[in-house]
Amino acid sequence: MPKPRIEIIFRKGKPTSAFFHILEEKSGKSRRQIAIRPTLVAHYDDAGHPSGLEVPLPLAVAVWQINDALRELGSPPVDDSDLAPLRSL
Repeated sequence: MPKPRIEIIFRKGKPTSAFFHILEEKSGKSRRQIAIRPTLVAHYDDAGHPSGLEVPLPLAVAVWQINDALRELGSPPVDDSDLAPLRSL
């Protein structure tokens, strides 16, 4: 399984949220969201498969916390280098 694609939303030049897309081959429609940890929300598709991980405050969450949640959803972890653009702000 490939690494999740990361989408970052900025407001006034600051990252306000990040979304890790897990299922790229699907439509990307999220039908159900479940908070799995403080500040981390898992998204599920119509079939109940995890489709993504929402991180509302990406600068406040450590990489190991994101990786724990991604592993729980069946996705491979990300590296520090994947989040380097966020950390350089």
